[in-house]
Amino acid sequence: MEKSAIYHRPESEMAYLAGKNQFKIRLKTKHNDVAQVEVIYGNFNRINQQRNDDTIDNFDLERPSVEGMKRVFKTELYDYWEAIIPVKVRQRTQYVFHLIGDHDGELLYDAVNVRIYMADFLQSATPFFTPYYQNMFLPVTTPKWAENTVWYQIMIDRFADGNEALDPKDKARWDLDKSTTTNFYGGDLQGIIDKLGYISELGINGIKLSPIFASYSNFKNDPVDFYDISYLFGSKEKFRELVQKAHSYGIKVMVQIPLDRLSDASLQWQDVLRFGPQSRFASWFKVRQFPVTLPDKGQDPEKGYLNVDGNIHMPKLNLQNPTVQQYLSATARYWVETFDIDGWEVLNADEINPTFLNLFTKQMHGIKADFLVLGRYQYFPYGDLSRDFIDSANNSPFNRIIKDFFIDREIRVTDMISQLNDQMMQNTTTTNQNLINELDNFDTPRLLSQCIGNEDLARAIMAFTFLQKGIPSIMYGTEVGMTGDQYPENCAPMLWDKEQQSTEMFLFMQDLIALRHDYAEILNNGDLDWGQSSNKHRYFAFTRNYEGKKLFCLFNFGYGSIKVVLPKNAKLLLQQNLIREDEKLAENGFIICSI
Repeated sequence: MEKSAIYHRPESEMAYLAGKNQFKIRLKTKHNDVAQVEVIYGNFNRINQQRNDDTIDNFDLERPSVEGMKRVFKTELYDYWEAIIPVKVRQRTQYVFHLIGDHDGELLYDAVNVRIYMADFLQSATPFFTPYYQNMFLPVTTPKWAENTVWYQIMIDRFADGNEALDPKDKARWDLDKSTTTNFYGGDLQGIIDKLGYISELGINGIKLSPIFASYSNFKNDPVDFYDISYLFGSKEKFRELVQKAHSYGIKVMVQIPLDRLSDASLQWQDVLRFGPQSRFASWFKVRQFPVTLPDKGQDPEKGYLNVDGNIHMPKLNLQNPTVQQYLSATARYWVETFDIDGWEVLNADEINPTFLNLFTKQMHGIKADFLVLGRYQYFPYGDLSRDFIDSANNSPFNRIIKDFFIDREIRVTDMISQLNDQMMQNTTTTNQNLINELDNFDTPRLLSQCIGNEDLARAIMAFTFLQKGIPSIMYGTEVGMTGDQYPENCAPMLWDKEQQSTEMFLFMQDLIALRHDYAEILNNGDLDWGQSSNKHRYFAFTRNYEGKKLFCLFNFGYGSIKVVLPKNAKLLLQQNLIREDEKLAENGFIICSI
């Protein structure tokens, strides 16, 4: 056995409390190198002391417990093993690993080294320890409803115009004018209210709104005043009506919030421009030099002050300033308490001070116990999620793997499976259940555009995504076949003209979302077991299993058809490009069955 490949890290995603008095332990070994693994656990110190006590009868001696580990995932380099052991609140459990090879003996792995397994190992082992007071580490902050949600992302200005009296004078024509970074189409809160029936009919039970705050841009991610709502969207009373009516449909409401900036038209920034270092808001921003002046063309856009992505109209807030933290927390509290929203999606979460992010999340939970704080990250936040600083995040590694295999066809089937398995093992089970799996968003081309207009491919990718652990999220219009490259083309007005919509795509999305809801228990909590696959023909199969219930899934992304034999007593739930009479599955085809 390859000793250098054997790896375990305590108090991490490889050793954590998975439930009340249940501790999950993971081990990594070289691929196909180990035949069997056991975790041996107990109070080793006490056991050794008893062995040296002649007054204790052998029958009364406390002995170590043994739990067999299951090989849960394989990658091209490693195998991952898991076991759950019972633990006590006020006792640190000690544990070591017993590895058995096919032909090359047995090994003991403890906190110090890997050596030949001997029957008297307890006398010399240096064991790993579970944390003390384990229940304090139980991840309970993410609301249970979140993992059963399918999110629908809406850019308010581009979704539906329900009140023309709010429209700006230079409003763009909905179906005619090209989407730009500066034009307005008149979408508003009333428009969303009018379409809640449509959203519910689709099967959506969570809407994620672009920022709602008073602002001069069409996206509203440059807030002038966090306490006010954009007059182009409607009144605060209208927003309350939207939340209440959404809740009556069983739809949660999340709002995007840019915590790291204000508009250069904000009262605070204007005060800094006027009074310089004497301004009471001078320490609110990351100013490099006074007086503050706009950089000339060609100069460094952050010469005088830090801003967001080089946009001089979005000066960056100093999130290490306690006064700024109090202001942002108070404004966020206002919207939760006053309007009963269900979640915040924090934009540019990479840029948020982790200490403040942790404080912000806890404060939101304190206001509403089942509130969701989601972060939008450029780089995956392993640290923030493992320390429970935030409830969830967009699953950017998943997106990359999907693009590399399904769209760009740059990696093989085994590479895709290996990378997905590796990624899941880098997070706790709870984290994986609550990550947001989205295939397009406001910052990326539309899925159908990524697929070069191939609806079969887009549908197959969505079907695969909805079958994975994690929370699915789609962008408005995906369900009717909207296209568009990078922003702002991807944020064109919603297609409401039936003649321009893809009815086939809409009906498919209805069925897929219904399947996700109907089998949520299996898809959220079940094991993922990979089956037969082929790099040459680019097909693969897998099952999702939970408490005796099972889904069988087969996907074909090769250029030719493959032979299909449905499992016995299988009930076909959803399919694409299945040629029943020939028992074949064509390109971009899939079958999903309950067995």
